Formats: sequence, C-alpha cells, structure tokens
Amino acid sequence: MQESKRSRIIAGVLSLVLLTVIGIGIDNAVRPIPAIAANIKTLPHSSGSAIFNWPTKGEASVAGIGYGTLATYGGTRQLPTASVAKIITSLAVLQKDPLSPGSQGSTYTVTADDVARYNDYVAKDGSVVVVSEGERLTEYQALEALMLPSANNIADSLATWVFGSFSNYRSYATQMLQSLGATNTIIGSDASGLSPDTLSTPSDLIKLGTAVLNNPVLTQIVSQSSATLPIVGTVHNVDWLLGSHGVIGIKTGNSDEAGGCFLFASKQQIGDSTVTLVGAVMGTADLTSALSSSAALIDSVAATFSPVTPVTKGETIGSYTLPWGGSVTAVAQDNINFIHWNGDDLTAQAKLGTVNHALKSGDKLGTLTVTADGHTHEVTLATKSAVPGPSLWWRITRH
Repeated sequence: MQESKRSRIIAGVLSLVLLTVIGIGIDNAVRPIPAIAANIKTLPHSSGSAIFNWPTKGEASVAGIGYGTLATYGGTRQLPTASVAKIITSLAVLQKDPLSPGSQGSTYTVTADDVARYNDYVAKDGSVVVVSEGERLTEYQALEALMLPSANNIADSLATWVFGSFSNYRSYATQMLQSLGATNTIIGSDASGLSPDTLSTPSDLIKLGTAVLNNPVLTQIVSQSSATLPIVGTVHNVDWLLGSHGVIGIKTGNSDEAGGCFLFASKQQIGDSTVTLVGAVMGTADLTSALSSSAALIDSVAATFSPVTPVTKGETIGSYTLPWGGSVTAVAQDNINFIHWNGDDLTAQAKLGTVNHALKSGDKLGTLTVTADGHTHEVTLATKSAVPGPSLWWRITRH
C-alpha cells in the first residue's frame, strides 16, 4: 500500500517535471530570436591636406569643376582686371545674341566711329586689330579678335554693335554678373578692360571662367592658337600657356595698373579620369609672371588629386556571431572608385541591420557610404554566403 502510494507520488513528480520541461521547451521554441547586431570593421578615414604653389605677388583662387572652390590666396580686394574684362564682354554678347557651334552669327559693318576707336587705342598703346571703314565682321570673327589678340577696339565696337551703346552694354552686363554671382565685379568706363576702373576678384573670375566653359562657342574660341580675320590676316592667341600644363584657355590681361592677370582653365588627367581646373591670378608683376605663376599653381593643384578605391567589391565590412553557431559576413557588392581631392576629408560610414533568421547568399544587410569632396558614394552590403537559421533543438534548449 505504501509502495503504491510512493510510486504514484514519484510518477506525479516526474510528470510535473516532464510537463515543466516540455513547457520550457515550447516556450523557448516560440520565443522570438534575439536580434544580433554586427561588428563593423574600422572604416577608411583621412583628413584633408593640400599645399599649393601660389604666386609671390597678388591674389589668386582655384576651383575644380564638381569640387567647388579649393582655396584662395592673398586676400579678396577688388583689383583691375585689364583685358580679362573681355570675358564679360563676350559672355554678355553671346547671351544677348547667342551663337550655335559652327555659326558666324550677325554681320557688322565697321563705321567711322569704329575707326576712331581704333586710333584712340593706338594712341594709348593698347592692343588692337586694324579695321577699315566699310569692313564687315561677323559676330564670331569679332569674338576671335577680342579674345585671341585681345583687341581693345573690337571689344568696344562689338559692345556698341550688339547693345546700341556702351551704356546699354554696361547695364546689361552688370545684371548678367549679378545673375552669375559675380557680385564683386564692377564694369568701368570701357568694354576692353584697359581702363583701371573695371575691377574684380579671383573668386569672381572663376565664376566667369566656369560660365565660359558652359558656352561651347566661347570654349572653342579661347582654345584656338590663331585665327584669320579680314584685312589684318592671321592673329595669334597671346596666351602662350595654351596647350601646356593642360591649359585650354581662357584670357590674359596686363596693364600698368593691373599688372599681370590670367583667368585659366586646365584639364588634368588623373588616373583614368579628367579633372577640369578653373583659376585666376591677379595683380602679379606682369603678364609673364601671371602666366608662369599660373603654370606652377596648376601643377601643384593637379598633384593634390588622386584616384582612390576606399572600398572594394567583396571586401568584408562587418560580421555577426550567431548564438546558434556560425557567423554572417557582410561584404561590399561593388567597388567605390572616384577622384579625390586630398584637401578634403574622406569618411566612410556603414549601416548594418540585425540578423535573427536564415539568409540567402546576397541578401542585403545594409549600406556603406563614403563622403568626400562634397559628394557621397554608396554601395550595398550583403551576405557573402547563405546562413542557416537556428535549429529546433537549439531553440528548445537555449538558455
């Protein structure tokens, strides 16, 4: 009797234990799997540093297309532009009377007033192109005359031909400068820039240079080494840097008051890509100094660009250690390649989600973003290989 009772008690206890174990197992089996966070590797980072070879006198600024202004030097005073002012004249003319590539545009007849302008500039020892009353010049030829040999007389004549008067030209061009953001540029008493009251800054000139590069006709003209014009024949570009140091134009200037000035554009081959630089030097000793110092500046700026691959396809960016055994590896699905200016910081940031279930190979886990030069470059992070989920036994027996 007592043995039977003891057996019943033992059986009851065992049943209770079994039910408890089963209950715990069922609870474990249905309990949510904890979210496993990733361990992210140390990612690329670099602090910006760039040293440029600036002119020894005057002011300068340089920018990269797509990179913005890289640096300025020597202050921000408004300085005489000399013949670089002809960029303003050209841009205003082409905005008022646009040309398509290959077109000559309107035709203008040289008047007695135009001959008088020529004689006046000859007396001032300014750069000129010979004209004769009754001569006919197309808009394109006039632009060649004022941009290549830097003809002061053609700048004033063209402004008058297109706008009716110099006053009308100055009003129109001033509004154009405002629209381009060149708010520190002042148009003086002529369209040629010979008068010292046409003022600007290197930073403003870069904006004008960028506008030139956005105009295919003007870009073509400033890249010419020579042109053939009526009466005078062949004229040559006074920009002797053209074709060297990657220079593709834009405009020189020099006068007693301005010293030497140069607004330049330069295409630089960096790895398999091209970077276009736009820069300006003002207030150097003379034109030779402006051009030679620009060459040194261009070379030093180009050296601060380099191709980088901060992330490569298949590179492990993060990993997960799974409590049911094994691991998950998050890898980049592609390379991140770009041309980096070393003067700017480069940072990388990975965002990886959590893991608590089975995954297939190539399942997205997150993204990695590299930020540099004012741009972001993003790549997907995904599983390197398939990952099994937790087994039923693990789910039942986990702590």
